[in-house]
Amino acid sequence: MNWDDIRIFLAISREGSLSAAARTLKVTQPTVGRRLKALEDQLGARLFERLPDGLAPSPAGTELLPLAEAMEASALAVDRRTPSLAESAKGTVRISVWESFAWLLTDYMAELREKLPEIEIEVLVNHIQANLMRREADLIIQECLPNTPSLVVRRIGSYSHAVYGSRTYVERNPAALGEARYKECNWVGFNEEHAYFNNQSWLLDMLEGDCPAVRTNDGHVIAHAVQQGAGLGVLPCFVGDTEPGLVRLTPPIEDLKRGLHLVVHRDIRKSPAVRAVIDALAEIFKRDADRLLGNDKRSIKASIAAGPMAIDGAA
Repeated sequence: MNWDDIRIFLAISREGSLSAAARTLKVTQPTVGRRLKALEDQLGARLFERLPDGLAPSPAGTELLPLAEAMEASALAVDRRTPSLAESAKGTVRISVWESFAWLLTDYMAELREKLPEIEIEVLVNHIQANLMRREADLIIQECLPNTPSLVVRRIGSYSHAVYGSRTYVERNPAALGEARYKECNWVGFNEEHAYFNNQSWLLDMLEGDCPAVRTNDGHVIAHAVQQGAGLGVLPCFVGDTEPGLVRLTPPIEDLKRGLHLVVHRDIRKSPAVRAVIDALAEIFKRDADRLLGNDKRSIKASIAAGPMAIDGAA
């Protein structure tokens, strides 16, 4: 029996139509229909009932479903375990992160390539965590600890946020230098869909329910808009402290200090390539702990919390 046909059967069962299954599997609808027919012909049974609102498993399809799911679980386990069988650190390692940490990883990419020349690194940027069970990624960098027993976690440090503004915006708006900033200044932040982000919920509390005047779903856009003078923003210190034209207006915000973890599925944690990337990232994050926390002396020089005269002398 062809596993690809079983994958198509499962996708149709879950999505309810040939077109939706095709989108999920990234193939054409005719391909899905052809493979389904081949499977039905092989089994000698109709697997789906054609209903006005889509497809539903027939009695034969309902009987096949748990067997197909068990076959899928075994195939996924083989896929996860395969990298661990390699004898040397070669291949591709995919790292799932949100956009701010994708920004940080690019700073280290040249160093990683030099240390691990036979490993290719793929950075997947998404607010939704990749499914490690399905090998959507090999590693995840995240704040919270997972509650799935099959996932293994390594703490790699902590990071902080602070309030930043462009030099020109602060010069035009002296209120940015004190607590009045939350009432009198424009702000850039995430949209309502992302109000659950720690830095966004903290900002909404400080704004007493008001929304930022400029909103987006992308942390890169926030940083760039702040840099261009659209308003103040709450940024990770490793972003704000290194962006030209931005100055820090507050110390690192203690309420927004968060731990960082590398998460890997236990089936691939012994892969030589994955292991090498984990060790290299842990070493880099430990070395740059002060940068992540906003305590790097080179970064502190950019702070202008002492008063307006510090603007001209800021690095």
